[in-house]
Amino acid sequence: MSEGESHSWWRFVPPSEQAERKAILWRLRLRNRLNSRAFWLLLLLGFYAAVYLALVRLLSPPIVVLALAPMVLLPMLGYLAYWLTWKEFHE
Repeated sequence: MSEGESHSWWRFVPPSEQAERKAILWRLRLRNRLNSRAFWLLLLLGFYAAVYLALVRLLSPPIVVLALAPMVLLPMLGYLAYWLTWKEFHE
């Protein structure tokens, strides 16, 4: 038995229903993962890293710095605008 099947709940599931229930559980876990902020943050960071590595391999370093400046500075600028707006209305 695998780790998931050794759980006491699986002992009561009829063998004919186990495959269907495992598929349902897999879909629920996938849906929960897709709805989590951490997943999207890691996906976005992975995308940034892939773009960066592709640019480093294909172009010279000064061009890479210029190409990545908006990707790096835009989130910081957005956070700064959010923080200044929040500070203006809460203080």
